[in-house]
Amino acid sequence: MLIPAEQLRKTFQVEAKFYYAQVNEERFLMRQQARIFRKGISQSTTDAVFVMINPGGCLPGESIGNIEIAEAKFISAKPDPTQYQLMNLMERKGWNVITLINLSDICEGNMKSFISREKEFRKANVAHSLFQQGNTKELKEVLASADHLIFAWGASDIAKKLACQFGLFHDGQPTDSYLHAKALVHVENKYPRHPKPATIANRIIWLKEMEPLL
Repeated sequence: MLIPAEQLRKTFQVEAKFYYAQVNEERFLMRQQARIFRKGISQSTTDAVFVMINPGGCLPGESIGNIEIAEAKFISAKPDPTQYQLMNLMERKGWNVITLINLSDICEGNMKSFISREKEFRKANVAHSLFQQGNTKELKEVLASADHLIFAWGASDIAKKLACQFGLFHDGQPTDSYLHAKALVHVENKYPRHPKPATIANRIIWLKEMEPLL
């Protein structure tokens, strides 16, 4: 069974670092990282870091103004369905804090639109990922803070391309730099399965299979 979102919101809270990036005179909402934490618990370490494709539908819970990445601070955020699924995993594992980062910071829930926007960033040579050159120090700090590193970006071609480009995953397994990472790898297609499959039955299967892996 999955715990309903209404109940999860009583237990967990989401916060994130949002900022704006500009490409060809157009501003794009970005999210560098997000955290899900259990209310009323203070914990300095992180139980797990999840790497997914992009922030999707997680939006700021308050106005952020026109801030750039250097000014980004953690603020309240509105949970999305994938985060509710991860809250279910947190309950099963007794975790208090997890961090979410992405192959791309571009906030776009529609995959077709995301692919188009990622192409714009690439053509303009504008960074859009914590894994890109120049973010090494912050990336290392995020990854070092957690007991588990979990790859979970799903089946899209753009995710496969970025994961390979950033040196995370190749031929169905983590690269030498990320051998400690865990993933539920699809048997045939060799990609890290996403936490929120389309059906509730498959979401429960993902949770059941992820538990022993951790």
